[in-house]
Amino acid sequence: MPRLVPSSSSIPKTYPVPGYNHFLTPLRKLIFDYDAESPSQHGIRSFIRKPLINLARENPDVEFVVRRLKRGKAAVLRGHYVNGRDKVICVNKLEMDGVTNKVKLLLNSSGAKIKPLKNLTLEAAPASESARGVWSALHDQMKDGQGYRI
Repeated sequence: MPRLVPSSSSIPKTYPVPGYNHFLTPLRKLIFDYDAESPSQHGIRSFIRKPLINLARENPDVEFVVRRLKRGKAAVLRGHYVNGRDKVICVNKLEMDGVTNKVKLLLNSSGAKIKPLKNLTLEAAPASESARGVWSALHDQMKDGQGYRI
């Protein structure tokens, strides 16, 4: 039995809409600075050799730059974000897994300034009920322990 193939003019075409179903990370550029001879930077060198290539293929919207430093400098990761901010993380003396975690941290970060939660004051809404409930004079307990006075 011959196979029936519809003509290409009868099949409706779909065109991708820009910005729909496409997420761009806020990270624009990720720079790897390392010393090629320092023994404490073995983790970043091993990360650059193998997983960095796969990571660059998975994130085509991020520019990856690898730079060699002068001898004696610490290895760092620099992330430059869309909002103009940058984050720098030292990865000296970290193994490859630690470097991978720091790279993922930079990729998943928004680049926004970190706000301290220590002195943050939270205000309740004006019409909200308090955490202990609503006080009523009908439920006032007597001082001598005889129960509730109504």
